[in-house]
Amino acid sequence: MDQSHLETQANQATNGSMRHLVNFGLLFSFLALAITGSIAYLQPFSLSSTQVHILAGAITILLVILHLSARIPYFRKQTTKRKGGFRGQLLTLAILTCFLLYASIENLPPVSWLIEGSYESRKRKEIVRTSSLTGFSDPAPHLKLIVRECREQNASGLSLLLQFPQDLKEYPSIAVWAESTNGTMIETLYLEQSLAYSSTPLWKDYRTKRHHILPLWRHRYTLISGINPSGEADATSGATASHKYALDPYLQIGQGNEFILCVEINAPLDPNHRYPDKVLGQPSLLYTALIEVDSDAKYSLLELTGHGGGDAMETGNIQYDLDGFDSALNLRDLFLAKVEK
Repeated sequence: MDQSHLETQANQATNGSMRHLVNFGLLFSFLALAITGSIAYLQPFSLSSTQVHILAGAITILLVILHLSARIPYFRKQTTKRKGGFRGQLLTLAILTCFLLYASIENLPPVSWLIEGSYESRKRKEIVRTSSLTGFSDPAPHLKLIVRECREQNASGLSLLLQFPQDLKEYPSIAVWAESTNGTMIETLYLEQSLAYSSTPLWKDYRTKRHHILPLWRHRYTLISGINPSGEADATSGATASHKYALDPYLQIGQGNEFILCVEINAPLDPNHRYPDKVLGQPSLLYTALIEVDSDAKYSLLELTGHGGGDAMETGNIQYDLDGFDSALNLRDLFLAKVEK
């Protein structure tokens, strides 16, 4: 057996091994895409599954390129030698593919029919989206940093540090928002992810209405969203001609702007003698600070203002009587806001 024949056999063996690896790689990446795609379709948004989906997509693209590059002669042969009906079928397939791509971009049937069955579409009245200019980080389990940037010229940024005692057994659910000095919500800056995708989330393993957990935030959100706590359109809510539901104009410097920064927190399973409900326990607590954008003082402490008990669950009115609270008063360590000029 001559040298050239041996080299040919070796190349064939190498190509065959590579082909099998590509095939199995495509199988595994397809399974990852199928599983994470199903999760995204049926469940609320998850950053972890999205990251896996993107990675699997990138790997699939690479493997498909390797797979197709080894079959260029096949495609050339099929497109040049086959005639008649096959070319017509190939053209029909290309047209159908282009139509589906266009329907996906423009959200036309049949793509729109499929999307309407997804979790995000079915629950769109319940899902809360915070501003895309707001970033979040958790430097430690007991620390949360929320930063709101601003794209307006001559404007400030806003950051908020939420610090809780390190020995807490249950960290509270949190909503952060800004509202005007007359009490109208401007923008939701942060909402606990577990509460953002359903009006009746699982709260410490108990199905609980969201407006029972954070009633003050939820009732103010009705005005900005037009959707009341039950998920129905609220005909009485809506923007006035002079009000903008975005924080950017309020962060502009040199205009005497001011607004109220609000943090509502509530821990599950903290009943006491006055609030004996096993799940809801003591009501939510509201901490606020007046933010004066042009002030020389960069920092503002958020102080305890009231709570979301009593009729607040139904009306959204702040309750100022703090008698009867005990452990709930120890949930906060430090809530500190900073205006970044």
